[in-house]
Amino acid sequence: MYATYVMREVQPAMRSGILAKAAKEFWPLLQKAPGFRGFFLVEGPGQQALGIAFWESREDAEAFRATADAWQSTLDILGSTMIGRGYGDVTEI
Repeated sequence: MYATYVMREVQPAMRSGILAKAAKEFWPLLQKAPGFRGFFLVEGPGQQALGIAFWESREDAEAFRATADAWQSTLDILGSTMIGRGYGDVTEI
């Protein structure tokens, strides 16, 4: 299994609008993507949010990269600031 993640700062006033837009425009694409296994959104302290997507393989994640990049650009426009981004193999314990 493989995972990709993005950490962002989300202004509280923007949170509900961003989640509604994601539910309508991004998550359906993610759920239909080949190799997609699951997604978790972790809301941390303050205004931080961590999104983690799980994939069957690195190749599946990379095939979705252009769509993910476009969504990140949308979040930038909506005023959400990217803190960090990464990927890696997942070890189940």
